[in-house]
Amino acid sequence: MPSVASARLLPPRPALAACVFVGVERDTRGVALSDEQRFNHYPATPMSMISWIFDGALHMVEERRADGRPVLGPPLPRLVLSGPQRRPAASWSPGPVHALSVAFYPEALGRLSGIGADSLVDRILPLEEMVSGPLLAACQALLTLEAGAAAFHRLEDRLEPLWSGPRPCKAGRTPLMRDWLCSLALKATLSRTGRGVRQAQRRIKGWTGLSHRDLQLFARVEEVAVRVAQDREGGELDLAGLAGELGFADQSHMGREVRRLTGLSPGRLNGLMATHEAFWFYRLLDKSFG
Repeated sequence: MPSVASARLLPPRPALAACVFVGVERDTRGVALSDEQRFNHYPATPMSMISWIFDGALHMVEERRADGRPVLGPPLPRLVLSGPQRRPAASWSPGPVHALSVAFYPEALGRLSGIGADSLVDRILPLEEMVSGPLLAACQALLTLEAGAAAFHRLEDRLEPLWSGPRPCKAGRTPLMRDWLCSLALKATLSRTGRGVRQAQRRIKGWTGLSHRDLQLFARVEEVAVRVAQDREGGELDLAGLAGELGFADQSHMGREVRRLTGLSPGRLNGLMATHEAFWFYRLLDKSFG
């Protein structure tokens, strides 16, 4: 199995746990990878993300030709903003790369930047096109530092004075979308301005840019990933049994849901995650869930 040593998840400090979902650092310098291994596959996500490319270059895969060959976009800028993505994505690096991506809760990034999440859905663009002021300065400052393990913590140092939202006392474990969605639903329901179901759902869409149905899909697929990771040591995965336990109509129904966010069936994804370097991010999540 390929190693995940070149990548790691970075949980936020407690003071920022309601602002930052998680950080991900990827460093392939000094790692021998083939052209095929330098692809990076990611699932769809409801989170907004800021990425720093410290060394090397990354290109988004914009589409694939009929023969399967990818069509690459131009090199990404060194500072990238991506909004909630409703489809899986992939990128490719022509050589070694060192990058940091920090996923923000969309309503938290809106609080920091004044940008509505609905204006970022399915978009990937230079950070400075949308963000200005103290947040942009904090992000740009990281590019002048010696890139490395300290970059994420330096960012936290700069974000903490800017964050005026909730400051929960617990953090450190792998965050789960279901917990976030429960907190959003509670906040929307307890709002003084209209407490009906439809009003609450409209309020959540205003905060996240995504519909209640879309968000529930993310939570369901996350639960599949968590269970697969936790059951992996038991031997061969019983996907049909898992589908029944998690409330899907059948295994095909579960497969369709997983495919919408990853582009692959659960079985195919599980196989690629175990054998293909390009699926390092899924492997990293699997390890953290397990």
